[in-house]
Amino acid sequence: ENAVSQGRKLYSNLRKGVRYYLACKAALVSIFLVPILLGVPLPFAPVQIIVLELFMDLAASATFVAEPQEKGAMKKPPADPAERFMSPTMLNGLFAGAFSLFLAVTATYLFTWFTTLNEPLARTVAFATWMFGHIFLAFSFRSENVPLVKQGVFSNRVMLLWALLVVVVLVVGTNLVFVQDALQITSLSLQYWALVIGVSFAATFWMELKKILQRST
Repeated sequence: ENAVSQGRKLYSNLRKGVRYYLACKAALVSIFLVPILLGVPLPFAPVQIIVLELFMDLAASATFVAEPQEKGAMKKPPADPAERFMSPTMLNGLFAGAFSLFLAVTATYLFTWFTTLNEPLARTVAFATWMFGHIFLAFSFRSENVPLVKQGVFSNRVMLLWALLVVVVLVVGTNLVFVQDALQITSLSLQYWALVIGVSFAATFWMELKKILQRST
C-alpha cells in the first residue's frame, strides 16, 4: 500500500511540475505579442529572460517534488493507463495559468509604459510582476481541485522557502545599483509595488476562488 501511495504521489507531483513549467513557458512567449503589435519596447531584456529561466521556472518546478500527497488520494480509482499524460484537465489548467501570467504582466507593463514612457521603470514593473505571478501561480497549481486554504499554505515548506527567497532577492536587488545595472531595472516606489502585487495576485488567484466555489456546490 505504501508503494502505491508513493507512486501516486510522484505521478501527481510530476504532472503538477510539468503543468506549471509549460504554463510559464507559454506565458513568456505570449507576453511579447502585444508590445510587438503596438510597436512599444519589449517588456524583458535578454539578460532578464536568462535570470527568469534559471532562477524562477526550473527552481519553482522543482519545489513540486516536495508537495505532500493530497488528502483522499488513495480513495480515488487508479489512473487509466490509456489516459494521456497531458489530459484535457491538465491542459485547461495549463492554459488558464499561462493566460493569467500573460494578463498580469501585460497589464502592468503597458499601464506603466503608457503613463510614464519610462522604459527601465516599465521593465522593472513587468519583471517584478512576473516574479510575484510565478509565486502565486505555483501555490495555486499545488492542486487542480483542492483550494490552498484546505491544503495549508505552509504544508510545502520547500515551495514556501523558495517564495520567500524570491521576494527577498527581488526587493533587495531592485535597490542595489550593481544589480540594477546588470539586469537593466530600477527601484520601485510603494505605489508600483502595490500595483505589482495586487495585479499578479488578482490575475492568478481567481483559480483558487473557482476551486472554493466548486467545492461549495
